[in-house]
Amino acid sequence: MEKKDKYLVLTADIEGSKQLDDSDRKIVQEKLRQGLDELNEQDRAITSQYSITMGDEFQAVLSSADYLFDDVWHIMAGLHPVMVRFSVGIGSIATSIEREQVLGMDGPAFHVAREGIDTLKKGESLFRITMENEDTPELRVINNSLHLLSKEIRSWNSNRVALMHLIRTGIDYKEISKSLGISEQSFYKNKDAGSLDLVNALFEGIQDYINNQLNR
Repeated sequence: MEKKDKYLVLTADIEGSKQLDDSDRKIVQEKLRQGLDELNEQDRAITSQYSITMGDEFQAVLSSADYLFDDVWHIMAGLHPVMVRFSVGIGSIATSIEREQVLGMDGPAFHVAREGIDTLKKGESLFRITMENEDTPELRVINNSLHLLSKEIRSWNSNRVALMHLIRTGIDYKEISKSLGISEQSFYKNKDAGSLDLVNALFEGIQDYINNQLNR
């Protein structure tokens, strides 16, 4: 595989996993494993497959952000009400690319993704974008916006999280309503109450920003 100058490293961890009892933790880990397997089978922009690196942490390397937030909402919907922190690191990778798992890979993209997770653990935000050797005004605005959005997402019920995930997949409202077992009226009421079109537009803009940074 030909190496690029920059990659996207996604490092994520399950919030509060150590506070779960053994039975609940086992259920969460199994849901996570199943969700990551589903993402790996789709094989879209994945350079190095989603892998559980520790009991409550997982990573992947992506070549672009085209499906980043599709993946994020897939995972969040599968684990709700358990929360997950997502740190995106943008930068170079010093080692060879290992397709099957990220263990053993290293480089600045991994380091800044780790810095992002450490920052997230000190606060309430669920998302952070960090770049190698750069901290632009645009990036600060993005991370502040994600911090504010995180506070809202923490109040969402499972239906709204699932709704956001399904909207990201691009299926129409009738299929979404049927999948969630709700009326079309409830679909629109929930979508409007959560300003999901606006949330989706925000993630689309961040996705474009990341792609621009990857291709510089």
